[in-house]
Amino acid sequence: MSDVRVPDLNRVLIAGRLTRDPELKYVGGSNTAYCRLGIANTRYYKDKNSGERREDTTFVDVTVWGPQAEFVGERLRKGRPVLVEGSLRTNEWEDQATGQKRSKMIVNAQRVTPLDWDDSGGGPRPQARQDAPAAGEPTHGPREIEEPIPEDDIPF
Repeated sequence: MSDVRVPDLNRVLIAGRLTRDPELKYVGGSNTAYCRLGIANTRYYKDKNSGERREDTTFVDVTVWGPQAEFVGERLRKGRPVLVEGSLRTNEWEDQATGQKRSKMIVNAQRVTPLDWDDSGGGPRPQARQDAPAAGEPTHGPREIEEPIPEDDIPF
């Protein structure tokens, strides 16, 4: 067997909506900010057998540190669409009631970017119109695509 080294890469990009208001807290003596939040990421697809539109939602726990945590905790609220960039981390603990070892995978975020912010002034964009789009405007958003890429065609 050859001595081939496989590179390790731990990088996560996930977009979704905040499932709750972020919880901003500070670590005791160092007064370092950290913020816990939850993201819901929904995948839409068409059932191969029935042809019905289905959805599969994944819930992801995220922790943000430092000034980025303060930004998230002070300015973002439940329901906001965000892009989270970070790495995976495993939290391990012992269950107080059963004494069993438990673990949970979370995203340790380096950056959380709101996806509905206006580039001109940094504030939230106005809500989408409910009336019909003007000529030349797209008639659907990314969540309304009827023919997503089949999983068999995704190269990873």
